[in-house]
Amino acid sequence: MSIWDWVVHFSSSIEDVVIAAMESAWIYVWVYVLTTVDGILPVVPSESVVIAASAAWKSSGTPWLPLIWLTAAAGAWCGDQIAYQVGTKIHLRSFRLFRSTRGQHTLDWADHALHNRGAAIIIAARFIPFGRVAVNLTAGSLAFPRRTFMIFDAIAAVIWASYAVAIGVWAAALIDNLLLSILVGVVGGVALGWLIDRILARFGVSVPDAPAEDSSQEPNHG
Repeated sequence: MSIWDWVVHFSSSIEDVVIAAMESAWIYVWVYVLTTVDGILPVVPSESVVIAASAAWKSSGTPWLPLIWLTAAAGAWCGDQIAYQVGTKIHLRSFRLFRSTRGQHTLDWADHALHNRGAAIIIAARFIPFGRVAVNLTAGSLAFPRRTFMIFDAIAAVIWASYAVAIGVWAAALIDNLLLSILVGVVGGVALGWLIDRILARFGVSVPDAPAEDSSQEPNHG
């Protein structure tokens, strides 16, 4: 089994567990845990879970939507803070992935973007699964002011949670079938996330692709 197959299988299994917990109090725990983990490991389908829970509320009245929104926002914020903290403990420029010319350029870009457009880049990155991890790790590694990061990231988490909840409610309002509305909501959320990424790119605030390992293009430090 390839890594991609494992990721798809893992994500599908998580979603099945969460959907089964929709009518119990465990759904709030799952939403919080998955959104927290997603801030560090973006293979966990946190957007899908929030969208599904919101669609279920619109269709059946459970789970309680305000608490879904609150746990999603809180989990997103906590996950991002953990990534920031991890970033403070590592030296990204020493990683093999970032030792190439392209890697060094990516970190230079992140440093400039965070210090000149911190709010925009932190908020934008929350909608880009791998992008938010990269930006949050970089913010910690480059000693971006923690208090400023916490404030900007709180705004980003609230906007992100509101967006995911709105997509789920919208999908359920259009389609009178829970499973189909969840599917439409998840697909719509992915499409909207992609659209947001494209729009942000036009304004120069999107996160660049992760650099490929390229040991043949080491930067000249001497």
